[in-house]
Amino acid sequence: MHAFLLVGREITNNNQQIDSITPWANLAIEQKAKVILFVLQKIEDARELKKFVKFSNSSKTAIVIENIDSATPETQNAFLKNLEEPNNNLIYILTASNLENVLPTITSRCEVIKLQNNKLQITNKVSNYKDALNIKDRDEAINFIENMIHVDHVKSDFKNMENYLKTIKNLKLNGNVSLQMTNLVVRMESQR
Repeated sequence: MHAFLLVGREITNNNQQIDSITPWANLAIEQKAKVILFVLQKIEDARELKKFVKFSNSSKTAIVIENIDSATPETQNAFLKNLEEPNNNLIYILTASNLENVLPTITSRCEVIKLQNNKLQITNKVSNYKDALNIKDRDEAINFIENMIHVDHVKSDFKNMENYLKTIKNLKLNGNVSLQMTNLVVRMESQR
C-alpha cells in the first residue's frame, strides 16, 4: 500500500515539533521513510504537490497531509491523481478527524487506519486468525481484518494482504459475514 488514511479525533500534530508520539510519525518510522509535511487546502496546493512528486526520490519518502477532511472536494479531486499514479519510494500519510468529509475515491485508494486516543485502534487481539470464524457482525469483521492488516504490516508480512482486501471488499458489498470470514480462513489455511 502506498497511501494511508489515519482517522480519529485530535490526531494531528498541531504544528508542534514532530516526535514519535504522533501516529503518522510512528507510521513513517515503520515505513522507514523521511517525512515531508504538505498543506493541502486549495486546488493550487494540489497542483504544487503534483509538480513536487514528479521528481523521483532516491530514498523512501512519506508525504504527510494533515486534515485532508478540511480540504474542499475540488482540492481532494485534484489531489486524487497523485494517489492513482504512485511514484516509487513515495507514500502518502493522510489524517482526518471525520471520514465522512473525505471523498470515497480517496478513501478507496488508502489503507484506512482508525485511531483511538491518538493510538492505533487494535480492539481485538489478533493472536489467531481463526477467531474470525466467531465474528457475526459486519463492522466487527471489518475492524478485525483491518487490525490483522495493521499487525501484518508492522511485521512486514504481506502474504495475506490480497485475502484481507478481498474480504473487506466483499463485506462492504454486503456479502454474508459468516461466509466471508470462513472464506478468509480457508484461503489463509490453503496458503500455509
